[in-house]
Amino acid sequence: MTDQNEEWTEVGTAITNATPGSIANVIINTTPICPNMSNKEFRNDVMRARDAGVSLIRDRIAAVARWDVKERDRAEIYFARADDEIRSTLAAGLPRLLTAMQELVPEKIVRWDSELSRSLTCSVAPDSGVNHAAVCKPDSEKRVIAIYSKFCSISQGELFHECKIKTLIHECTHYRDTFNSIDEVYADTESGAKHFAKNHPDIAIRNADNITGYIATFDGRNIR
Repeated sequence: MTDQNEEWTEVGTAITNATPGSIANVIINTTPICPNMSNKEFRNDVMRARDAGVSLIRDRIAAVARWDVKERDRAEIYFARADDEIRSTLAAGLPRLLTAMQELVPEKIVRWDSELSRSLTCSVAPDSGVNHAAVCKPDSEKRVIAIYSKFCSISQGELFHECKIKTLIHECTHYRDTFNSIDEVYADTESGAKHFAKNHPDIAIRNADNITGYIATFDGRNIR
């Protein structure tokens, strides 16, 4: 009999036989994804972050459909313009981003390590202590997000700066079938994104943090 609150991990299946010495060794990596929580707690956190991100994207889809003065002003902050190109890019990309976020599952949000790198078709940057997460664009359809140690210590949903919710959105904007975004500059705050957009109005709509900021940066708002 087992405790329903215990954490169990499926490591494989086996078929027994009567052959003497027929033993298969299974190597299990028991290192937690985040050192400050169990893997069960991590999975719960990232799924709550995903669901919050889905809700924020839906809000922006509805807002782009309205495209009223308030929404055009918001677009001006993050893209330095609110013209037809910006609106059409958002109208096309946001529903695709919503689908990608909904397709995220805990098993695909994993700690970066050499084993993960071997399963991807491009080289994911190693953990530098300052990066949060990464994806491999050629493997966009796999919906894998590699997280780094810093991801574990940032807030769940303090939307006015870096947090888990915004990190998941940011990484999903990189997928080729969403916005195919780039990391021209990192700008986790409204002021940082606004400054970049003002000086680079043609690139801002392609920059992951500007797209993420438009969707999910709100001063003083904390989703727990």
